[in-house]
Amino acid sequence: MLIVVLSIIFATLLGALAFKKGMPVKRWLILGALVGPIAVYLFNVHYRRALLRSLGDNRTVLRA
Repeated sequence: MLIVVLSIIFATLLGALAFKKGMPVKRWLILGALVGPIAVYLFNVHYRRALLRSLGDNRTVLRA
């Protein structure tokens, strides 16, 4: 029962993050439900790589 609750929590968390970052929501909902907390790390890596890929060769990201 605990696994089902955690799957729902991480699926909604990743769905909200994907919606906020402009990434495909359905894909991250399913991944969050299947993998759990590991999917949050995968999401961050995927988002960072997509961001750097979209910036091209002149990629300088300043974070305050």
